[in-house]
Amino acid sequence: MGLDDLVNKAKDMLGQGGDKAGAAADGAGSTASGMVDKIKEVATDERIDQVAGVIKDKTPDNVDSVVDTVAEKAKDLNN
Repeated sequence: MGLDDLVNKAKDMLGQGGDKAGAAADGAGSTASGMVDKIKEVATDERIDQVAGVIKDKTPDNVDSVVDTVAEKAKDLNN
């Protein structure tokens, strides 16, 4: 086996690795998309309001405006 054969084998192996990496990236993208969909199903506006209410009950009153802002942003992102 000459140097050219070794180089060609290395190129072939790298090409196969790239295909596997691309397939893994595609799978990760679909998994992330599925997770986002599940979170959107669970994180309804009502639940966001419930969580905000609990946080506001447990924290000082001067934090309420921040909690409200974050809750509104979460609702905007969910729609």
